Amino acid sequence: MNRQEAEEVLKIMVTADGGCLYCAQKLFIRFIEEFPEFRELAEEIFEERFGKNLFDIEF
Repeated sequence: MNRQEAEEVLKIMVTADGGCLYCAQKLFIRFIEEFPEFRELAEEIFEERFGKNLFDIEF
């Protein structure tokens, strides 16, 4: 996967369950586990969409 493909996937993932912050967070963390090279991109997209740090949210 290249950066552009990762960005497209992440932009789809922020819409999980109608844009649910917690659902997206779980997906983003799972994505980072599988593709750690895109961690920074994932964190940027999450914060851009939700205005919160990906790892500062508690369930």
